[in-house]
Amino acid sequence: MPIPLNQPSIPKPLSWNLTIDSTTIVVTGSMTIGSVMVQLVNCLDISQDFSDYALWWPKANIWLLNTKWTLDQYGVQSDAQLTFTSMHKSIRLQLPDLRILSISADFSVTVFAAVCKICKDLGIRHAEELSILRLPKLTNTNGSHERRTSPRRRRYNIGTLNRHNSMGDSLANNTSTISTLFSPSTPKLRSTITTNDTIDSSICRQRPISNLSKSLNSLVTNLDGNLARTPIKPIKNILSQLTKPINIIEKSKLNSLWFDSSKSLMEQNTNENDLILLRFKYFTFYDLNPKFDAIRLNQLYEQAKWSILSEDIDCTEEEMMTFAALQLQIQIQSYQYSSISTFTSLNNDIGHEYDNTNDDDIDRALERLQDSLLGTTTTTITNTNQSTNTLIQKFSSNRELCDYLRLFKPRRFTFKTFKRYWFVMRDIQLTYYTNESQQRSTPIEKISLKGCEVLPDVNISSKKYAIRLLIPSIDGMNEILIRCSTDEQYAKWMAAFRLASKGRSIGESSYETERESILALLNMQRPSSSSSSSSSSNHQQTKFDIQPENFVSAKFVKKYKTKQLTERILEAHATVSNLDGIEAKLRYLKAWQALPEFGITTFIVKFKDSNKKEELLGIASNRLLRMTLTGDTLKTWWISRMHSWNVNWENKLVTIEFDGEIIHFLPLYGIESKCIHEFIGAYIFLAMRLTTTTMSDNNDPLQQETLFQRLTAAYS
Repeated sequence: MPIPLNQPSIPKPLSWNLTIDSTTIVVTGSMTIGSVMVQLVNCLDISQDFSDYALWWPKANIWLLNTKWTLDQYGVQSDAQLTFTSMHKSIRLQLPDLRILSISADFSVTVFAAVCKICKDLGIRHAEELSILRLPKLTNTNGSHERRTSPRRRRYNIGTLNRHNSMGDSLANNTSTISTLFSPSTPKLRSTITTNDTIDSSICRQRPISNLSKSLNSLVTNLDGNLARTPIKPIKNILSQLTKPINIIEKSKLNSLWFDSSKSLMEQNTNENDLILLRFKYFTFYDLNPKFDAIRLNQLYEQAKWSILSEDIDCTEEEMMTFAALQLQIQIQSYQYSSISTFTSLNNDIGHEYDNTNDDDIDRALERLQDSLLGTTTTTITNTNQSTNTLIQKFSSNRELCDYLRLFKPRRFTFKTFKRYWFVMRDIQLTYYTNESQQRSTPIEKISLKGCEVLPDVNISSKKYAIRLLIPSIDGMNEILIRCSTDEQYAKWMAAFRLASKGRSIGESSYETERESILALLNMQRPSSSSSSSSSSNHQQTKFDIQPENFVSAKFVKKYKTKQLTERILEAHATVSNLDGIEAKLRYLKAWQALPEFGITTFIVKFKDSNKKEELLGIASNRLLRMTLTGDTLKTWWISRMHSWNVNWENKLVTIEFDGEIIHFLPLYGIESKCIHEFIGAYIFLAMRLTTTTMSDNNDPLQQETLFQRLTAAYS
């Protein structure tokens, strides 16, 4: 039918050729991504499930995931080279216990979402505390850096057209998956290995996968519960493989290796079969329940153990012997259950008190809730009221702590001389007088302990029980040293100071719990009697053949002879020999968290108000620290007093506003401001778990990710 002369013709959209992998299709700018994918699949004429495939644009470094968007909306033109590739790819993931698993990860979602999915498959709760980081580069003898890549990856990367395993590569290279582990006992993949399969001592071989692009339902990886118990392995063979920074500057540079949580793995230049490290990134552990967190507890213990043995975090000689004794006890408990299946031993260890009827479970749960609220242990329901009344009378009459202590305020060019004063602790206020008779008069000084930093300074062998208080002020941190006479006195005042620093008084029920935990930690560090240690030594040496280098760091191995270290470890072990494996791990983590350097992530920065070229910014769960390059704290800012923080993404300048103070600093040595920005926002995100109900396990994970991205992502 001819078109009338007075009716304008509708121009047809211009079509052009778009190359996807090696296939060329005719498209228009108004075509949606979904239509492009359908046309591409029809051209391939291959009977295959493409539900896990999507378009990747390497030059723009983005996924084209919104199938309703058009090519024009994404800005795709004829010169664009797209790749049709699977969103789920295999990665080699090293766990905190140094085992390496070959698992499937989603390369198209944010790292935060990918880690949540990985942790769910591994059985680790509260995945927001973990993240992944890149493998540190090794320095050769000639000073050049070489990335550590596996021989398998180097072999398959030769001659491939696309390093991200596109659709054509997956059809051409159909290989089985190999998982290399350091330990002789390996977790089994239920989807690929049956219970009758045998596992080699060093390699866990899975059945060949018939197609690398299976449906989404078959991409879930479930692991057995033996991740809750790490097999014993010689530490000297592993320490050489760990990256050990030679100073605090190199340690700070390693903190820039964390992946950006707001971007996907593909956007951060991650290839299939790359080795990446899964670690606890944020050192605030919420709801650590042995009944549900056996795997999480073990992996956290392993990360703590390797940080101690590799000297990543410093500790005293007594503390090192305590860690060694607890590690020995954990290995003994693991050895005792090695002949039993993992699930059976796990249930016997931490689940035996829950294996009753539903009524018993409810009664026990109510008792545990009551114990946690009252801070005491009730054995029967009949004495509950009596225990409650006793505690109320005790705490109502014990709201004030008084005693003679010794005080020293560090000054330059002065000797450390402690003077004896009468101290009074009431609520969060600390006052001291010349003597007890002057308590009703004006005190020498009155100190508010809310927001202060409390650090132990204990030496059991020399009977030194001191407490360091870092009091925030306008001029920085005022340091006070308080020395106690006995361990009982130290435990009482240390518990009171810790509660006061959090704005809580000694009248609360948690005071007794805190005091008892401090005493238990001191008792673990105290040497036992010679008779008990000798009998324990003979028993354990015949059973385990203890090698001290597997239990203490290298500096102590060089300092003492093997026999001396063995005797000291066994003496310390006598005080913890009655603990089961779970309780020993909890004690280990408690001692780890008590170290002064625990939980501080450092970055090299240049403060705007300083003439120094380089300083350190330390980020902890509740505070920011300004530090020298030697690790000394100059000033502390508390996150609870922070009003706002922002980043100038052009010049990387970070600005943080506190009460009456604004600080500006610039990251150095290639450290991205985004990394510091994410640490601050993440700790605020994690702190919300204690005050809001939006962070519970039953909530929508998408809501949690949205809140996390609002606090940590750039350009939000």
